[in-house]
Amino acid sequence: MNMISHLWVFILSLITCTGPVSAQPQINITATVGSSAVLPCDWRNVTKIQSSSQSPHVRWRIISETVFERQGEKLYQGEGYEGRVDVPEDQLLKGNCSLVLNNVSAEDAGVYESYLVVKRSKRALAPKRVFLHRVELSVDAPETPNNESSDSGSHTGVIITVFVIVALVLILLSLGLLWKFKAGTYFANEARGNYAPTSVSHLDSPPQSD
Repeated sequence: MNMISHLWVFILSLITCTGPVSAQPQINITATVGSSAVLPCDWRNVTKIQSSSQSPHVRWRIISETVFERQGEKLYQGEGYEGRVDVPEDQLLKGNCSLVLNNVSAEDAGVYESYLVVKRSKRALAPKRVFLHRVELSVDAPETPNNESSDSGSHTGVIITVFVIVALVLILLSLGLLWKFKAGTYFANEARGNYAPTSVSHLDSPPQSD
């Protein structure tokens, strides 16, 4: 019985430490590689838990890794997130614990969870971690630059140029063949005229005597 009692005490302590599971639905955010993303968070719905004498202590995690943590001016940035994540202190004091993630990479995709860490009134008790939000970040590939459209435009221009050149060549060939045909006909007519008998006009005939 003693072992079972200790086990129940351990389970209850874990539940108390992690805080109640929020009924809020999961938030889905989509960002593009290289852009910035804001993972929404608000701790004002747990103001009764947060002591007015404490500076808000927020923690963002992904799986079992801490991504970001801030309490007042003290902050922690997880490995791989250095210089890219922040919860501005002035916004945190107002209740906005949204995580700003800059220069998003494909590896940043995943489910992020935010917590408010609240100290107990008794020193013997560990701080209580209150669940706030769950945000799933999806990362899309960067948009195709306009070079593709410009390339297609240049290809279209090349095709049109080739078409115009081919049309001009065909026109020139047609004109050449036409000129050759007319020239051949002219010279053929000239040749036939040289060998034809010459006709004598009556005006060239001597006058007839009566």
